[in-house]
Amino acid sequence: MTRNQELELDDYSVVVKSHARLIGRWRWEIYRAGRKTPISRSEYEFATIATANRNGRDALQVLLQALNLA
Repeated sequence: MTRNQELELDDYSVVVKSHARLIGRWRWEIYRAGRKTPISRSEYEFATIATANRNGRDALQVLLQALNLA
């Protein structure tokens, strides 16, 4: 992996947020550095932060593979 690829990998992150007023409604969002809006977000709500985070990280890996960064 080149130095440039490492920097590009670090540009992406998963954020878990509660988008509902109800308890147990969590969604993940994927952001790229320099953007205020997410480039991807979960279609479904998750009961726990941990589950949303795990699913978000899996989605990030799929995205990075599609971009040939992983």
